[in-house]
Amino acid sequence: MRYQINGYTDMYTVITNERKVGGAVEAGLIRLRSGEEFANAVLTRLEMSGAQYCSLGFVTEEGKRLIVHVNDISMIADAVHVNVCDLRNEVMRTEKMAERLKRLKRLCQLNEGSCTPTFREEALLLAEDIGFDVAREHVDLPFLPQTEKARVVRIA
Repeated sequence: MRYQINGYTDMYTVITNERKVGGAVEAGLIRLRSGEEFANAVLTRLEMSGAQYCSLGFVTEEGKRLIVHVNDISMIADAVHVNVCDLRNEVMRTEKMAERLKRLKRLCQLNEGSCTPTFREEALLLAEDIGFDVAREHVDLPFLPQTEKARVVRIA
């Protein structure tokens, strides 16, 4: 878990800056005024009209995509910003992992032979988002942090 979401403003910030900050917003539970409940819903859109939030788009665990007016939402519980590899919603984890992996592969193709700080930063963000093990399986990134601790050898 990266951090707890405290309101629509936090949700909007993460969703609109998804490429820069990585991860996704997942709510433990979304309850509508009609009584319908959706566990582990991943928020995909938060629309504004003027200065007010008007609709929220999310994907359920079954893969159903819903767009709901904010007035129809009774409660959003346990909303958190998490890495894609940590999503509990299996449908969105699979979809977003494939999307991020495709972007990482393309990024590596475009920057083949050069390792600029900007490339390194974006590649590290994508690798962290999908998980370092998955990233290592598909792309050769020697600058990724190693999971094993380095051995310390004392001489003299």
